[in-house]
Amino acid sequence: MGTDSISFARAELLNGMNTGAIRLAFQPQIDLKTQQIVGFEGVARWFHPKLGTLTPGLFLGLAAREGLLDTLSRALVKDAALAVCSWRARGHRVDLGINLSSRDLVDPNFGADILALVRASGALPHWIVLEANEESVAFIGEPALRGLEMLKGLGFKIALDARGPATIALDKRARALFCQLKCGGTTMLSVASRLHSVGASAFMQRLDAARGAGFPIVAVGAESQEALQLCCELGFTRLQGKVIAMPVSVEKCLYFLEQVGVPEFVEETAHPIMQDESSPAAPPPPEPVARSVGFTMFSLDYASNDDETLEQAA
Repeated sequence: MGTDSISFARAELLNGMNTGAIRLAFQPQIDLKTQQIVGFEGVARWFHPKLGTLTPGLFLGLAAREGLLDTLSRALVKDAALAVCSWRARGHRVDLGINLSSRDLVDPNFGADILALVRASGALPHWIVLEANEESVAFIGEPALRGLEMLKGLGFKIALDARGPATIALDKRARALFCQLKCGGTTMLSVASRLHSVGASAFMQRLDAARGAGFPIVAVGAESQEALQLCCELGFTRLQGKVIAMPVSVEKCLYFLEQVGVPEFVEETAHPIMQDESSPAAPPPPEPVARSVGFTMFSLDYASNDDETLEQAA
């Protein structure tokens, strides 16, 4: 049965939420100059006992229809807080990003709720980067900007996730609000590679404006060494994508931070990033084999996952 035909009942979704089967996996973000991990992005996964690892597109729609999206959103923020707290407790000064839904932008209770969850987890709000989709912010307008400013006032960092044409000017208000610009995606990076096209010119102007504002500029969705090299040439300062690593478990992130350092670019046989306790155990993967590719990055190829970020339904 193809994934397009999968459907779930409310009870099954609730069970996944209550048992922790729906949780975050984490994709590393690296500094292109130092080649060090500077943060992670949390992406939602449902580690289903029968169907394997499911990406958000297969269950967020049901969560929205059943009125469970707010509950799920807060549960994932708590998951993020516990993860970043565990890394920080070991001395790793990394941040963790998590995407906001359009509902979160205008929910008057969202800020107070997640602040309480973060503090109860032992984390601090400025360890969490809340990523706002530019298209959603532009569509909602002033209420969304006020909501983001409220979240920033509570101590959270705010990133602008810009995957399409620019709709929000990086003016004085935006520079005060946002801490970084995330842009790219495989399509946008492909367009940007054609430096003489109109689309690429607009893209480059956006990057120039972000540099002028002093933002870290994060390339998202690099899937090859060619894309990685292009990101360097275009002036991105940070990068996340399949060429670096697929989303992995909180424990694997700690391994990256403590055991690997600046790792070799390696390949591993595909295997699930995490196993639900009720799922059959996967055989252990073989030892990774290093190979030189000019950039000392760490790449994991997990067949059951992709780098799709958490895009919650309104």
